[in-house]
Amino acid sequence: MQPTVIINQHRQTALIVATSGKKLLVIKLATGRLVVTAISLEEIRQQGYTVSDYSPKMAALSYLQHGGGVSERAKKYLEKISNSEFNASLGLM
Repeated sequence: MQPTVIINQHRQTALIVATSGKKLLVIKLATGRLVVTAISLEEIRQQGYTVSDYSPKMAALSYLQHGGGVSERAKKYLEKISNSEFNASLGLM
């Protein structure tokens, strides 16, 4: 799956990194640090997220520098994306 940056009306961003069954694995802020969360496409829509044209690679590099910390699972995804050729976003919504 192509990593995709999403953003909501509060300018909060998240990064879709993979699928797990019918859910999407999304890296987003939780309790002050970035973690991987399984969430459905419908839940993403209900939370007001839409696809952003921001580069997933740039987002991953930025997320790796997050001051509140990054979970180990999220860090693995972010490092893979930041070292990859992913530059475009997906139009899944």
